[in-house]
Amino acid sequence: MRKWLMNLHLFEGEGSEGADEKNGGTGGSGQKGNAGYTYEQAEEIANSRAEKASRAALANFYRKQGLSEEEVTAAINDFKAKQKENQPDVSAVEAERDEYKAQLEQMKNEKLLTAKGVRAEDLDYVMFKIGKLVDDKTDFSKATDKFLKENPRYAGTGAAYRVVPTASETSDGAGASAGGLNGSINSAIRAAIRR
Repeated sequence: MRKWLMNLHLFEGEGSEGADEKNGGTGGSGQKGNAGYTYEQAEEIANSRAEKASRAALANFYRKQGLSEEEVTAAINDFKAKQKENQPDVSAVEAERDEYKAQLEQMKNEKLLTAKGVRAEDLDYVMFKIGKLVDDKTDFSKATDKFLKENPRYAGTGAAYRVVPTASETSDGAGASAGGLNGSINSAIRAAIRR
């Protein structure tokens, strides 16, 4: 972050010329008319002065209402406490934003995988494996292409999920001759259900 130097002689007030003369005309910093402050220092000074001005304005208002000095101090403290309560919790807002960004990214990744033909029951596993391939040089899309090229059974074009029915499943449900042990068990269950 680049630090800006500012000439804050404008903020010193009316007595600054007298201070310059007392310091030998150097502006009090050894530099003629060039007092250097970083942006952070200038911001701190401005905030401090704004705080003092705000406090003075509130104190004058409460004094005009007829409050004593103790009541003025209590009223100002109460005002500041209520002001702090009304300020948003920036860290909570940022955490919520990050959570929604992660959810959105996951939805986009799931949509990409679904478009590539990955079945719904394999999405979590495939996303996990692809997540390990993602780094600074490889985004999710490139990692997906690489993973699915190496593991075509997860892509919709692969033939790894072919289901072949047994003879008992293709018949009318009565015979289990070609199904072997599985078919005989299925036949026994069907027979028991029919009773």
